[in-house]
Amino acid sequence: MVAVDVEGNGLFAYRARLCTAQLAWEREGSTQVAIVDTLAVDPKPLAELLGAQGPIKVLHDFTFDLKLLADAGISLARVADTSVLARLLGRKATGLGSLLSSELAIVVPKDLQQHDWSKRPLEGPQLEYLAGDVRYLIQLYEKMLADARSLDIEEEVDVECAFKHGAALAPPREKRPSYLRIKGAEALGPESLAVLRRLVEERDAIAALWDQPPFKVAGNELLLSLAHAKPTSTGDLARSRRGVSPRLLDVAPRLVSAVLAGLADGKVPAADLERGPRFDRDLMAARRAKEKRLSAWRRTEAHARGVDEQVVLPGHCLADLVNLDPSDVEAVASVKGMGPKRVARYAATLAALLLQAPDAARPPQADGES
Repeated sequence: MVAVDVEGNGLFAYRARLCTAQLAWEREGSTQVAIVDTLAVDPKPLAELLGAQGPIKVLHDFTFDLKLLADAGISLARVADTSVLARLLGRKATGLGSLLSSELAIVVPKDLQQHDWSKRPLEGPQLEYLAGDVRYLIQLYEKMLADARSLDIEEEVDVECAFKHGAALAPPREKRPSYLRIKGAEALGPESLAVLRRLVEERDAIAALWDQPPFKVAGNELLLSLAHAKPTSTGDLARSRRGVSPRLLDVAPRLVSAVLAGLADGKVPAADLERGPRFDRDLMAARRAKEKRLSAWRRTEAHARGVDEQVVLPGHCLADLVNLDPSDVEAVASVKGMGPKRVARYAATLAALLLQAPDAARPPQADGES
């Protein structure tokens, strides 16, 4: 078993890069820690250790780590996640610092959470911070795993980790272009929306040129205000509301060109605005009724078993179950993240709940309920 954590520079670069990899393991009763400077050496030799043939890897909330390692050409596999353990155990605070404090009475510094890990050299405070993120992870994992075993929920934890692993690498569910996801974009008229689209494209191009995250080039609020104002000269842009930095004024002609391109477009591509079929009111009401029945049953069953509601039925499973059609046992068993134990224990009950008429009697009794 080896504890793993990685750091990148996503807050300071256009595309995040793997900057360090931290490892910890137990040897002869003591904890060994290694910090790999992945900007100085190729991290590929870690691939076998971190892959499917290596030991169990213990991480805390591994989604970020998995993606950053994948970008570096390393597939992370055989993972155990202390944040998943904490969530299914019903812990209220699931951050690593909070868990180390509450579970092990250990305090680790968190003052470098937004540090630029591409900066060199790595000195004492940085090295100690990096080591602290892995030094106690195995101890934390083993402590909480014992709690999970006492509640007989170890399989549910493993299934949730596997689901999280698959979801992290899956294409995003959100298909809309990024400019349509900006808060306030939905209120813009066709011409202003076309301008916003071009401004977002230009911000992205400038961010790539400067090697900075797009939000550090220009915030969404600024782009939205420019889409409203539609400045057609650098002078107009300079007189815009605050948020236009001196450096952004240096590329003002590019932003003005984006505004003019948007005005020439007049509207955004129709395909950008296409959405899936809208549900009619009766169907939406039926789905809300299903969700209500499942939530009530989950709450009762969790109380009867003395476990967290996420153990009985994770939220993502509940959402997928509500959308099932037809709602039979086979369909319930096909929902990702259910796992064999939940299917064997609950599939028939869940299928019955999903098929139940909205005005039917109280839902089936939870396991163990008399």
